[in-house]
Amino acid sequence: MPRFGGAPKCAKCEKSVYMAEELKALSKIWHKTCFKCTHCNKVLTPGREAEHDDKPYCKNCYGKHYGPKGVGGGATAGCLATTTEDNAVSKFKNTHEGTKKVVIEGQDKCYTCGKTVYAAEKLIVLNKIFHKPCVKCKGCEKTMAPGDVLEHENEIYCKNCHARNFGPKGVGFGISAATLSTGQYAGENN
Repeated sequence: MPRFGGAPKCAKCEKSVYMAEELKALSKIWHKTCFKCTHCNKVLTPGREAEHDDKPYCKNCYGKHYGPKGVGGGATAGCLATTTEDNAVSKFKNTHEGTKKVVIEGQDKCYTCGKTVYAAEKLIVLNKIFHKPCVKCKGCEKTMAPGDVLEHENEIYCKNCHARNFGPKGVGFGISAATLSTGQYAGENN
């Protein structure tokens, strides 16, 4: 806290921290954008950080640098650290190079991008198979939910683009009353 009033200072950048941008963690005050992992610079969430030498770390970086080393030390495979590189050939290493490749046929392909669609990401819209993010309006490229899709000539559109491009024309449909069924403006004289 400042000596003669004013805003407290950020633990990282040492600039004033005002109430709207204040974050309290590790018994210190931080700007929300300054509370980052000391190693990887990832923005941290209070309560989900680790501390070493009064510096904040994400759980992953803390495990890599200060956690237990080796197999069975309590760290996950992503957190194990090694300082030496072993280039020796293991007696368990497969040295046989395969000659045949396994090709799986009959996999579903996305209607939009043409890539393989797996069960967890599969959406069937208008009897076509899509990845969830590939269900996009042809007119405005907006990603849509399956119930919001309309079709015209084998392409999908959102309700707004479909109405604008293929919907009815006339009064109440976005065109003035001057262009009704005659196709002429009211002010024109023949």
